[in-house]
Amino acid sequence: MIRAVVIAACIAGGMAATAWAETPAAPVQVEYYQLRLTLPAGGAVKQTLTRTTQTETDGKVVTTRLNAEYLSQISRHPDGFRVVKSRLKNDFRVEGAQTDTDRLELEKVMQAAASISDITYIADVSLTPLRVENWPQLRNRLKAAMRRTGAINAREGDAFDALYGPMTAEMAAEQFLPEDALMAIPHNLGLSLNNPYRLDSLINGPFGGTISARETLTLTAWDEAAGQAEVLYESGPTREALDAYARQIRPTLEQTAARTARVRKKAPVPVGDIRLDIGTTCRYRISLHSGLVSRAECQSVRDIGQGDERRLHRENWVLSETPA
Repeated sequence: MIRAVVIAACIAGGMAATAWAETPAAPVQVEYYQLRLTLPAGGAVKQTLTRTTQTETDGKVVTTRLNAEYLSQISRHPDGFRVVKSRLKNDFRVEGAQTDTDRLELEKVMQAAASISDITYIADVSLTPLRVENWPQLRNRLKAAMRRTGAINAREGDAFDALYGPMTAEMAAEQFLPEDALMAIPHNLGLSLNNPYRLDSLINGPFGGTISARETLTLTAWDEAAGQAEVLYESGPTREALDAYARQIRPTLEQTAARTARVRKKAPVPVGDIRLDIGTTCRYRISLHSGLVSRAECQSVRDIGQGDERRLHRENWVLSETPA
């Protein structure tokens, strides 16, 4: 996700904002606009979140809906800011689970997560989460909460440790604070109107390895009278990059299928077609007075198909942050 590198590049671009035409030699001024983040006195910000997640696995669809409100107390830190995020409201619902057992299991996990009413993390100057403070203690609290709700039993505690034990504080920030990272994207950006800023990067592929991706930020509107600006964020691999990844990963999948067949003493199952669709899009409306996101609408797509199997994963967010 775009953060420090892009912001630095955008701001640097604003400092060197003269472009030269071939003829005549007169300079053409490119006007840059900076979305300065100005935190309220006392450093308190209220966040609202509506998240709808839809997962389809071989035709079976499960939809979860979360409505939540948070209060973040923000103070200075050598790396930027220290944020204490507390939950004010949490409403979680499951729709379309195939059985009552499926629904109950999902609800147990969310109950455990909801019992962790606060999380403290270190953020950069744009409020992008860098690392979770006291991550080992938070991990232990989460494990205890999952045991209380019945989301895991004593035997499954080993699986929890295997998943979360090696996780670093930086990885935990990415795992547990995705909405905070999304809302931080336009903070402090310097961009010219309707002039996209692009950055090439690598993302993890669903079958291992990496995929070439492109991230783009575009300032689409700047309205001084209304006191707001609009930014479009787009991220993900191109179709060419996804197709190249599918060709690259196919030999690995075929080798895995062959090994599995030998163990089971059966004929190898053909890998089949590999179909991928991955990307994230956000449309932001930003207050020019505070630099906070008055409204963001985001969608993430992660669809994976292999042969006759397919798994579709869609997330939609409506986010906002206001001085508290």
